[in-house]
Amino acid sequence: MSFNIVVPELMGRPKNTKDIVITLLTYEWPLTLKQIYNSIKKQYSYSLTYQAVYKAVKELCEKKSLIEKNKKYEINIDWIKKLQSFTDIVETNYYAKEKLHSIAGIKESKSNQDMTILNFETIFDAEKYLYYLMKTELFKTKNKEVCYQVTHEWKPIFYLRAEYNYYTRLIGKGHKIYFVSSGSSYLEGLSKNFYESIGVHFKISEFNQVQDNIAFNDFFIQTFIPDELKKEMKLNLKNKDVLKLLKTLNKHSSIKMIINKDKHLADEFKKQIVSQF
Repeated sequence: MSFNIVVPELMGRPKNTKDIVITLLTYEWPLTLKQIYNSIKKQYSYSLTYQAVYKAVKELCEKKSLIEKNKKYEINIDWIKKLQSFTDIVETNYYAKEKLHSIAGIKESKSNQDMTILNFETIFDAEKYLYYLMKTELFKTKNKEVCYQVTHEWKPIFYLRAEYNYYTRLIGKGHKIYFVSSGSSYLEGLSKNFYESIGVHFKISEFNQVQDNIAFNDFFIQTFIPDELKKEMKLNLKNKDVLKLLKTLNKHSSIKMIINKDKHLADEFKKQIVSQF
């Protein structure tokens, strides 16, 4: 996909006519061509001609950055979505590469063609890396199954808006998400209700599992959290102590993650999880 990117200078003085038009319509819309011209003269004190503004608006319409409705102009939301998708991919790729090759967050790493072993300092570091890895892979595909088997599910407590946006976008792409969790605390019950309200399949089921498992696309990922941290998390969730849970998730330890790129393994795990629903 190829599209023109026009990024306005929101925090400073716009540098060109198109920049000015986009910045203006970010805060005020829809506007006629005359209203755009008058607002530019009034708000930005630019000595632009009417013809220059007309040309900029028409070019932005041709690039589909703007749309015209009844001789009034506004920013094209589809263009914004494409720009958002583009920035998501860039952010994800850069973050994942930076984390894999930097000291911060990852204590050590080993990899071969089909397996990568990472050792994170905190549970938060591991979750953040996993989030970006999954996002960049799943946003490139459609109609896949995403399966989780976790000891405790706590993310909506801290990332409610992000979790909502993330999973609704995945579901919008036709992905089906399944959670099996052994956590049965009140707070985890709220997480279950949240996920189910947005179309995620969620089940609380007792299981004795050393690690948390996730499968999506051709990936099967195992995360090993030390027992002492798991016990702390369980107690924090049981006591509804969000502050202590935050400290536990951010406590320095050794969180190992094994990333297998193995289609057979991933498909077999997904089959086992989906069969429970």
